[in-house]
Amino acid sequence: MSFKELRINERIRAREVRLIDEEGKQLGVVPFAQALQNAHERNLDLV
Repeated sequence: MSFKELRINERIRAREVRLIDEEGKQLGVVPFAQALQNAHERNLDLV
C-alpha cells in the first residue's frame, strides 16, 4: 500500500480498531468512534 492509499481519521472504514498510544502502549481493540475521539483529544491522527 502506498502512502497515498492510507486511510486516516474519518476515512477509516473499520468498525473497530486496535488503539496504540503515542508511546506505543496498546490500549486494546475499541470502537472506531472511541478511537477517533481519543485521537482528536490528543491532537493526533488515527491511522
